[in-house]
Amino acid sequence: MTLKIKVLAAIAVIFITFTGCSKDSIESSYQYEVSGSAGNYSITCEGAPSGTAQYSNVGSGWTYKWTQTGTRWLYMSAQNNTASGSVTVKIIRDGKVLAQQTSSGAYVIATVDGTY
Repeated sequence: MTLKIKVLAAIAVIFITFTGCSKDSIESSYQYEVSGSAGNYSITCEGAPSGTAQYSNVGSGWTYKWTQTGTRWLYMSAQNNTASGSVTVKIIRDGKVLAQQTSSGAYVIATVDGTY
């Protein structure tokens, strides 16, 4: 290993150590999202800043946004409250869809979860 490579490697280690760059220290923007053709949903969310939350009679395009540092278990389900139509749920971080599910039919439920 040349001296130049050793010096660059040492600088990288020092930078990471002193700037605190790690996956657990980066703040990210998160979002739960519900959409579909039914237009009337009941939602249960877990893992956003204040634990479990439930919402009734929400329409397509509903979102819940927050920021967090590190990862945690997230869960979201939405039930179609009508006799037909579809429901899609998403977990989004920094604009990227991490999880998505769609269900179609009368009173169906779509669910996503994971550690993000």
